[in-house]
Amino acid sequence: MKKIKDHGSSLRLLQTFKSRNRAARSCRTAKEREYRRAGKRLKSSFFERTGTAMTAFILVFSILMLTGCRILSGVQVDTPDSDASDTALHDYGDISGESSGDTDKDGVISSVPFLVYPFRTEQTEEMSEDIADAEYSVLYNVSTGEIEAARNENDAIFPASLTKVMTLIVTVENADDLDDRVEMTYDMIAPMMAEQAAVAGFEPGDTPTVRDLLYAMILASGADAALAAAEYIAGSETAFAAMMNKKAAELGLHDTYFTNVTGLHSDIHHSTASDMAVILAYAIQNDICREVLSTETYMLAANESNPDGIELHSTLLSRMYGDEMPGVLIHGGKTGYTDQSGNCVESFADVGEDTYILVLAKAGTNWNAIYGTLSAYSVYCAGGDSYEPSRYKKTEG
Repeated sequence: MKKIKDHGSSLRLLQTFKSRNRAARSCRTAKEREYRRAGKRLKSSFFERTGTAMTAFILVFSILMLTGCRILSGVQVDTPDSDASDTALHDYGDISGESSGDTDKDGVISSVPFLVYPFRTEQTEEMSEDIADAEYSVLYNVSTGEIEAARNENDAIFPASLTKVMTLIVTVENADDLDDRVEMTYDMIAPMMAEQAAVAGFEPGDTPTVRDLLYAMILASGADAALAAAEYIAGSETAFAAMMNKKAAELGLHDTYFTNVTGLHSDIHHSTASDMAVILAYAIQNDICREVLSTETYMLAANESNPDGIELHSTLLSRMYGDEMPGVLIHGGKTGYTDQSGNCVESFADVGEDTYILVLAKAGTNWNAIYGTLSAYSVYCAGGDSYEPSRYKKTEG
C-alpha cells in the first residue's frame, strides 16, 4: 500500500504559487504584447532590407526584454508566515480574475490544446426560465466555443460539488498509479459527516485504490473520497487546493478560486458557469476522467467493514437515461448542492456530430435542474421541444 506523500509545508507551496502568479502576471501586460509585435515587425524589416546597426540593437533589446519577463516567473518572493486557513490560501494562492493561459482573439486558450473559452455570438439566446429556471447557466459548443444559450454565465457562483470535477482532474494527472491503495482515516470521514456532506461510505482502516476514490468522489459525490485523494496526492487538502488553483490558471479561467476539494461552502470559494464549463470540457478530453464522469454504477470491493461491498450510483445518471430527448445523447456529468449554491448540474452531450456542455447553477429544485438539462439540449441544440415530466422514465425518489 502506497503511503501518503509528504510535500512539506503547504504554506511554502502557496507562497511559491503566489510568487509565480505575480511574476507571470507582470509579464502579461500590454507592454509585453507590444514588445512581441515590435519584435516581429523589426525582424521582418531586418530580413527584408539591409538592416542597420540600430535596427539590430532594437531587435536584440526586444528579445532580451521578453526573455527577462519569462525568467521572472521563476523568482521566489518572500512572504510572511501565516496559518494555512482559507484566508491564507486566498492571500497566497489567489488567481481570481487572472490566468496564465492566454486567450487569443478567437477565444482559444493557448496553453491548452483544443480548448475554446465560451463566447456569445449574434445567435446566442438568453436562457428562458421556461426551459431552465437556474439563475446561472451556459450551454456551448465545445469545438467552436459558441454559446447557444446562457444567463448570467460570467457572474460568480458557489460551485458546490461541481468542484469535484477539478479534484478529479488534478488527482488523475498527478497520481503515480491508480491501483495504489490509500488508507482511510477518521479525519477523512468524521468531519465530512459532521458537515452533513455526501460521503461514499468508507470506514477508517479501509484501503480503496485511487481508482476507487475517483468513482466515489464523482458518482456518490463522496467528500471522504475527495479528501483521501488530496492527502494521497499533496499531503493535505490545503496543498491540493493550491494545485487546483494552479490548474485553473493554466486553463485560462476568468474568475475561479478553490479553498477546498469538496465544494463545501466558503465565502471565497467561487467560480462562474462559464469557468465550470471549461473545466468539464478539459476533463472529458482525458479518457479516464471521461469514463468516470459517464459511468452510472461502480462497485467497491467487499472488505471487513463492508462485506457486501458498496455499490456507487451516479447522482446525475440515476435521475436520467440521457437519451430521453430525440437527437440528444447526454453522456454524463456532475451534480452539486449546498444551501448557498442551490441545485447545480453540469453535463456533456452529443447532438449530431457536435459535443455540447451545459452548466446550470442555482436551479429551483434538483429535479428542475434535471428537467432543465434535458429541455435545454433539446430546444437550443436539437431544435426540439421542452421536456415533459409526465414522460419521464426514471422514478423520482
